[in-house]
Amino acid sequence: MSPMRPKGEKPMQIRSSRVFAIVTVLALAAVWTGGGITARAQYIYDNYYPPTPTQGPPAPSSSAAFLTVDTFLTPEVYGRIDQAISDNNRCYLPTKMGFPSCFRVEGVDDNDRCIWGCMKNGVFIPRPTSAAMISVTKKRYAPWMAQTLYPDQPNESQAKVGFFMVYSLTQIWGCSGGVCFDFPFSRTVSQAIDVYVACKGWQNGTGDLGATTVVERAYMDPNHSLLEDTLFGLLWNNIIPSIVDSRIRSSLSSFGGGTGSFKSFAKACNRLGVSAFLDSPKFDSINYALVPVFQSFLFNSGISVRVTQIRRLPVHQNTGAIVRYPTETNQFELWVGYSRVIVTLPPMVENQTYFPTSTAAVSVPVPASQLILIATMRDLEHYTRDPSFAVFTKANNWGGGTQSIYTPKIWSEWSLLYRKPILMRANGYEVTLQITPPNTGFIAF
Repeated sequence: MSPMRPKGEKPMQIRSSRVFAIVTVLALAAVWTGGGITARAQYIYDNYYPPTPTQGPPAPSSSAAFLTVDTFLTPEVYGRIDQAISDNNRCYLPTKMGFPSCFRVEGVDDNDRCIWGCMKNGVFIPRPTSAAMISVTKKRYAPWMAQTLYPDQPNESQAKVGFFMVYSLTQIWGCSGGVCFDFPFSRTVSQAIDVYVACKGWQNGTGDLGATTVVERAYMDPNHSLLEDTLFGLLWNNIIPSIVDSRIRSSLSSFGGGTGSFKSFAKACNRLGVSAFLDSPKFDSINYALVPVFQSFLFNSGISVRVTQIRRLPVHQNTGAIVRYPTETNQFELWVGYSRVIVTLPPMVENQTYFPTSTAAVSVPVPASQLILIATMRDLEHYTRDPSFAVFTKANNWGGGTQSIYTPKIWSEWSLLYRKPILMRANGYEVTLQITPPNTGFIAF
């Protein structure tokens, strides 16, 4: 059964997605801004929920302004890593010898110079319980356009710059259970760092250029001998990567305001792109522009979408049991472009229909190429969500008229044929929409 059915002769595109959001958070910290959305574009891809289509920002022209990666981004990443390693190596012997504190030479005051055993920004930094001398090999990859991967909200394009660090650890030392000892082997630890440059708020006409950084968890090179594995193997497998992870993470999070924040570059934009030169990477750049957007403000120049009714469909297992719950209390969320309307539903049983008030509507400007509708049914009590999306274009009059969009239900059920649980999918709710297309001229560029 199709998850989206037009009433009348209205062509369209639609995809459904699944019910449980599986998000694996590895390790997020900030170089420029903190970790966030996820080309692993700040969001871990869900095999059951396909991401919604990218809505922008558009690419700039060849005459756009630009930020050279190795002038603007790379020094910020490498500089903080180098400082973290310098601090670590300076405090190696003080750590082993149990000194009460350790400070760097440079800095304007004790807060600025503090490494550990002292107050930094109002927080006491304790002495580490492990140490190693560290050196690093750094690599930067060419920038490219990635996209966020949300299945239940608008997605956008972002410029991604990847970095890969290989740390060499020698003179490794650590403590466990009150006993401290040296590890007689060197180790290699690797770590990926991704910087995502976005034009935040581009859809409003004027966006803000800035970045978010995702720092992956450090991992240890597995290529070593059986003796090394058996000599306190499990203990050192945990201690060694954490030596790097804690140092680097602490240093990077000091720039940009912490995990999840957005570091603004104070540059206006509504276009975003990249240039990569494989033969001359020093010219790699993030390109951006602010292009005036002109729109007719004549009567009814936009598109309006109203939720007219929501019906719970009967969904049963092969045994006849109701899927999910006999009575469900959900919240329905509809994105139209970057605008959203939320409808709180009453408790509903199968085949029950709810008629929202006329306020369950949203109006948006006519998009440049496609109108994307994202429908999600959320059970806030049981933490489930069931998203789907539809795409309309000017060719089908932006879906004008009455349309039905279906949110799915997914569950596992035992299969007598395969003798194991299998994934089942069916339409869970039918949402009827009234779409009113524009009836006057509109120009946007």
